[in-house]
Amino acid sequence: MKNRTLEDLTQEGKHLFSTLAKAYAYNGIDLLMSDIAPQRGGILSEAVSEGATAYIAGGKDGQKFFANIPQYTLPYDTFTTRSADVISSVVSCLPQNLLKDKIGLFLYAPMGDRLWGKAVEKHTGSRIIATNEQNFRSYFEEKTNLSDILKAAGLEKHIIPSEIIRYAKPLSADESTQLYTQYASQDGKVVVQYCGEGCNEKGGGYSTRVIDSLEEFVSVCAEPRDSYIKVAKFISGCNSNLSICAGNLVPATDMLGAVKNNLTESESRYSGSTIYSLLHRARQMGINEDNVVVSVQPGTLKVVGDTQLTSVSTNGVGNQLNYNFQPEILDSIYNLGERLGTLMALCGKVGLCGADLIITKEGEIFVNEINDRQQGPTESAGLNNEAHGLPALHRTAFILNFADLKNEQVSSYLREIGDRSREIYDKSLQIPSPFYIKFISKFNGVAKQDVSEGLYSLQRDVFGSWSWNMDMPQQSNGVLPIVDLSQSKTTVHINAVSMSKGDFFPKETQLLRINGVSTPESMPFSIDEEGKSVLSKEWAEPIDALYSTILNSVQQKVVAANSEVVAEEETVITAKEETVAEETTIKPVFEEEALDYIAQIAKIINRHVENSTTQATEDNAQ
Repeated sequence: MKNRTLEDLTQEGKHLFSTLAKAYAYNGIDLLMSDIAPQRGGILSEAVSEGATAYIAGGKDGQKFFANIPQYTLPYDTFTTRSADVISSVVSCLPQNLLKDKIGLFLYAPMGDRLWGKAVEKHTGSRIIATNEQNFRSYFEEKTNLSDILKAAGLEKHIIPSEIIRYAKPLSADESTQLYTQYASQDGKVVVQYCGEGCNEKGGGYSTRVIDSLEEFVSVCAEPRDSYIKVAKFISGCNSNLSICAGNLVPATDMLGAVKNNLTESESRYSGSTIYSLLHRARQMGINEDNVVVSVQPGTLKVVGDTQLTSVSTNGVGNQLNYNFQPEILDSIYNLGERLGTLMALCGKVGLCGADLIITKEGEIFVNEINDRQQGPTESAGLNNEAHGLPALHRTAFILNFADLKNEQVSSYLREIGDRSREIYDKSLQIPSPFYIKFISKFNGVAKQDVSEGLYSLQRDVFGSWSWNMDMPQQSNGVLPIVDLSQSKTTVHINAVSMSKGDFFPKETQLLRINGVSTPESMPFSIDEEGKSVLSKEWAEPIDALYSTILNSVQQKVVAANSEVVAEEETVITAKEETVAEETTIKPVFEEEALDYIAQIAKIINRHVENSTTQATEDNAQ
């Protein structure tokens, strides 16, 4: 272990990133980002500031997410659709001969069977020499696999009791009644999730329904459907978003970055046993417990379904980063993240991932879903870490995917990040806590004025009423403002916004994000007496005032098909592109050694976690 501070390690990461950006420019390598949530791709804008050249493909005409990155758009909002044809159209909007012969492809949320990479290479003729694109999302985010993945990681105690109905035929009243009796909570709630083959997954909670009665449950189960359903016990508690960086130190042979595994066409996206096929192939690539890198960010306090911010009970509406739960909960969250990240790294995952957690009033932690992508809080938490001398997950992930791991300085830096993960985790809990609030249209509305990114003032008059000054925002210097609602006037940062007067926004569209660093008296979220995370009462009036300031309610209910607005994290999964039916799954070619290898997985993860814990203990003792 190098005898240096975390500040030194953080500065080395920034130096390596700066050097990487300059090397891309010197070697004639362009960076290209897709239209999927580009407002969270700030690290690409930073690469341009360090000398790299980058472009964005997609978004609707008039949008420009980063001042220093040219953006090529189409007349409709391409962020709302995920089909292969639309991806091809988005890539086709790039001018011919724009990109150099070699490019690095950066995606906020990799999807499909590497659809972006295939479309980019076909249209541009350029060769992708570095990317964070993998096709694991259709497996790790598939709800039918969640229990099996958690078991493989040794996380059985974090599994929500559930049952998967692995066919599309509606259930009879007797079948539904039996399931309801088994899984309904004391207050009659049960969760139904659409999943499996035939499911068009729309993130943001839209494929999940919380049922309140036997009658409603019977009715839902009797509906025609094209997919499986998962019936799960309703767990009451607060929500938390856990971000992880996972990867390995084995240099890829065909491009820059760490070696990456991918699902093959013969591997079922709906079989828990596929995890062992991935693990075996990754081991053949040289990935093992001695060369994986895992770093865990503290869990957030996430708010889901708060009625003051959304009309959908399963929709996430905001996060308080680096939340200080009770010490035993913080330890459990770290252990969970380390184990899950280690398993995914051993499968050949490289980059950002995480999980949505539910924490009960009694302190039990359950995994609601795995997210094989960068999550909403990840970049904000990383920037906050770096502002206080701590390494950032999103920068580590970028280096893992785009740098030359044969370089000793790069590999040494990444190894130290993994070795000191617990130390970084603990220090991250001692720095100021940023937050973001998703501001969502609770009704069909029309923008009353232009709104752009920047710093806005919020003030309270002598009668206690709040008002927003939305004229001429101040430009942000990259440092989040301290938001203090105990004062008569305070400043907030608004981003993730492209809003012009007269724009129509269907109900449940995310309009913008409110960002800042909260004081103890002004935390936007809290845990109520029932153990649920909710919008704090101090923020109720400022939120209502913002609705009144920027949005008019209208009766329009539909928009053109090519610009339909859907949930923030939409992914379309089609059986043709992504799946092999459960009953036709090809057994792993290593069947004769499978049982022995499966038995080794828990031991490997245990050893990795124990080594990390021992190292953290030694560091703290020094």
